[in-house]
Amino acid sequence: MKKFLYGTTALFAVGAFAGTAMAADPIKLGLGGYWVGMAQFGSNETGAGGDDGLRDHGFGQESEIYFSGSTALDNGIKFGVMVQLEGETSGDQIDNTYIWSSGAFGRVEYGETWGPSLLMSYGSVGEKNRTGDFASFGPSTARNDLGVNSFGGGAGISQLPTEKLAYYTPRMSGVQVGVSYAPEPKNANANGARDSDVGNAASVAATTATTNTVTAASVQRGAELIDVGINYTGKIGSGNVAVFGSTWTSNTEPAGIGGAGDADVDGYSLGGQVSVNNVTIGGRWTKIEDFGGRDNDRTNWRVGANYGMGAWSIGATYQNAELDQAVSSDETTYWSVGLNYTAGPGITFGGGIVNYKYDDNANVNTAEGDENFGILWSRFAF
Repeated sequence: MKKFLYGTTALFAVGAFAGTAMAADPIKLGLGGYWVGMAQFGSNETGAGGDDGLRDHGFGQESEIYFSGSTALDNGIKFGVMVQLEGETSGDQIDNTYIWSSGAFGRVEYGETWGPSLLMSYGSVGEKNRTGDFASFGPSTARNDLGVNSFGGGAGISQLPTEKLAYYTPRMSGVQVGVSYAPEPKNANANGARDSDVGNAASVAATTATTNTVTAASVQRGAELIDVGINYTGKIGSGNVAVFGSTWTSNTEPAGIGGAGDADVDGYSLGGQVSVNNVTIGGRWTKIEDFGGRDNDRTNWRVGANYGMGAWSIGATYQNAELDQAVSSDETTYWSVGLNYTAGPGITFGGGIVNYKYDDNANVNTAEGDENFGILWSRFAF
């Protein structure tokens, strides 16, 4: 596979520069981004009773600044760059930093970004409170450590954009295909050839003659990740339809030379949505095999609906996540109902109610809960 990718990279480079042409203008970076503010109020009650001393209301915010630019050569091939800066202090202060090229051959991306399983997916319909699937705002404490995230590939395994090479075909008859390769599940790391191929822990994994198991801390999941996606967009009668599917495979690397690797993390995802007049309905289903270790699969599915009426829109969504454990499964359910109002270009206000319910496989009271929140938010995009 690596030889194929190296050859593909060279092919793109030769194709892009075969007819050498000067750009009409150099790349000049422009600014974009968003700022979101939120007020939350509600209950953090656990299965043991009480709220763990957590406040029943609070404010939050998130912002990002995008530095992006592009230029076109005389032969029509475009080149561009994207760098995203977090507005709040975080572990990945700058992420989604990559270069790209597009033309009749499709689009190539190289750098730290998401892959086909996220960028080509459909089915995220009905969320109005900015708190559900893979969201920036999470008023709940995820008591059983199982959040709601129905994305696959690297977005489902590490939940971070990672350094990769990706290619997306031109859309032909409504169909587009994408493929990406990421050697390491890392974020904001400049190292290349010095990356480890023996996991990220210092000690050798423990093994037995029959189970060949390792601890979660002694392995690196999602290495050498190959992510493939396909989607279709088109019209059926008066409606618009979009469907997608993706699959991925990766290596789980042991802790050191002689260490034992756990099961590789693979999976697949399906989803789609249909819009007729002002109504959109959709859903997505994802399974990540051996996500929590050998035979510990994670599944997540969601459904939702949205209705738009001018500047207003209302929506509802429901999600269910399960992670297999030794005895039974951890389970998290989530539902959300809300509305949005667009006051002007890039200026949106919204709010609603959300519910999280957590069940723990070992029935530990403090790892279970039924939590309800009200949400008010505003978003300024620029």
